[in-house]
Amino acid sequence: MENTIPKSRPVADKSAYPRLTLKEIKDEICSHLYLEKGLLFTFWNMLKSPANTSNIYLYEDRKKVQNPFRYLIIAVAFATFITLSNPAFQNFISETQDANKGKYEKLEQGVGVPVWETFREAQDIYISYQNLVVLLAIPFISLFTYLVFKRKGFNFAENMALNCFIFGTIYWISGITNLFLYSLDVKILMASGWIIMTILGCYFYFRIFSINIFKAILTTIGSNVLLMITGVTFQIIVFFILLML
Repeated sequence: MENTIPKSRPVADKSAYPRLTLKEIKDEICSHLYLEKGLLFTFWNMLKSPANTSNIYLYEDRKKVQNPFRYLIIAVAFATFITLSNPAFQNFISETQDANKGKYEKLEQGVGVPVWETFREAQDIYISYQNLVVLLAIPFISLFTYLVFKRKGFNFAENMALNCFIFGTIYWISGITNLFLYSLDVKILMASGWIIMTILGCYFYFRIFSINIFKAILTTIGSNVLLMITGVTFQIIVFFILLML
């Protein structure tokens, strides 16, 4: 019958096929969990040897490590999810918005448009779409590092990939840290986030671009400023779009 299961081959015939080994099982598990290559491989090796990991992607095997843009998007989404799932953070945002409510209400009376509600909605969109904001910032940050480190030989596209790896790893660490410090005060979490971003930024720029620590600090500050400017610009644009709707 067509649906019957075919009989197993005699044991003697099976010797022609390689026996299953523990190494094969380990490789299969690692493959599915991205331990040998992909996301976790990229994350772990960026911490151990960022220059070597980025060089593997740029010059050797782009399938061995995670795509830098996908790596960044997943990292920011993870960190944003951890942050937004914290009730203390939600309360902090609400309290901060309420503290400025009077200023916006006075502005509303002068211009005759719903400034307060539009501002809150624009800020909520900004917080929820951090992955988009960071992606929009990457080209500006990469142009900055390209111009500053032009003699290092990386073109603009390579600078974009490098900055995706750098900020992706920073956001992974930030999300993991917030997960373990979930119960702490929000201000402490925010301060720890900036400290982590600064320290890791210096470390990655120092190692990947082979520069001194002073230049690494300045580069980290410049990159973070560009990220902040992009975020503020994003909120302003969203604010005016919402006003026109």
